[in-house]
Amino acid sequence: MKYILISLLTLVLTINASGQGINFFHGSWEEAKELAAKEQKLIFVDAFAKWCGPCKRMAKNVFTQAEVGDYYNENFINLKIDMEEGMGLTFRNDYPVRAYPTLMFIDEKGEMVKKVVGGKQTEDFINLGKSVVASYDRSGDYAAQYEKGDRSFDLVLNYIKALNQAGKPSLKIANEFARNNKNLTPEQNALFLYEAVVSADSRLFRLYTENIDDIIKAVGKERMQDKVQKACWATIENAIEFESEDLLQEAKQKMDKYYPTNAEEFALNADLNYARATNNIKKLSNTTLEMSKTIYKDDHEQQVALAEEIMLYQGLYPEVAITAEEIVGKVLKKNKQPEYRLLYAKILHANNKSKKALKEAQKAYKESDKSDRCAAELEELIKTIKAE
Repeated sequence: MKYILISLLTLVLTINASGQGINFFHGSWEEAKELAAKEQKLIFVDAFAKWCGPCKRMAKNVFTQAEVGDYYNENFINLKIDMEEGMGLTFRNDYPVRAYPTLMFIDEKGEMVKKVVGGKQTEDFINLGKSVVASYDRSGDYAAQYEKGDRSFDLVLNYIKALNQAGKPSLKIANEFARNNKNLTPEQNALFLYEAVVSADSRLFRLYTENIDDIIKAVGKERMQDKVQKACWATIENAIEFESEDLLQEAKQKMDKYYPTNAEEFALNADLNYARATNNIKKLSNTTLEMSKTIYKDDHEQQVALAEEIMLYQGLYPEVAITAEEIVGKVLKKNKQPEYRLLYAKILHANNKSKKALKEAQKAYKESDKSDRCAAELEELIKTIKAE
């Protein structure tokens, strides 16, 4: 019965795993360890108290973030444990805490891998998870058995998964297993391909796409698509490394075919990363402008952030300021807050439009809180333009 319960809980986690923050496991501690062993994952425990301010902030502002959920749901079994009631009263006997929140990473045997005290912001929390996964390398144990000749399905599956989690190459092992094992059941084949695929520009990815229906049955549609996206991002990294437009296009085409709902955003972000890495300023400008018009068309903060980012290249490539001017100019038609006017005035000044820059800066200064940083910057900019 307990194995049925774990399977049902796993299904719930799978269904809700995409883009909705961390999905916390609601079974017992023993069931969490069993599930961690089954899925070859570490357990993340948020050890909290109800009265703890930083605990509440993490619960509201960090655990709910899509990027946090995407990483932690994929790599950990996640639990929240109130250390002052219920399960926490016995849990704290083996895992005592002195301050809240205490963030614990524990293996399936119940051994502590890492313990961190204090709240984290989103980026730091994701980086903490990544450092724990990278440092906890299970592949050595599997490698020893593999070298002794063990080629069983479970061993190879866990070996490949451990290599991937540790950031080590797994392609040789995966390709050898695929060549020599033609009689796997559909479920075994699906699970193997799900773990084995690391990039979209590979034979294994072709096999993955040929068996999509079986993979969806084995892991769910969301995880199948997430794997497609990760594989395509790995191909973008290869495209950047080899400065290959062909690989860039291949990754975008495969996203469009196998994960169409995320294809547009993926393509624009892929182009942006490729343009940054290869100093393709024309692509950088065009992609930034297109993103501001499409995926961020209703998000003024993100549009302004795009303009600020592209202005970092202005010292070497003055032409990017034209794109930044267009983006922020359109934002100001709907949102005239002083910080945005300040940025617009700076961009106009960079584009040698000093008269218009002075006008915008003076407008923004009148509307600003004279005691804040924005007003001080505006005042300095006005002095600089007038002195020219």
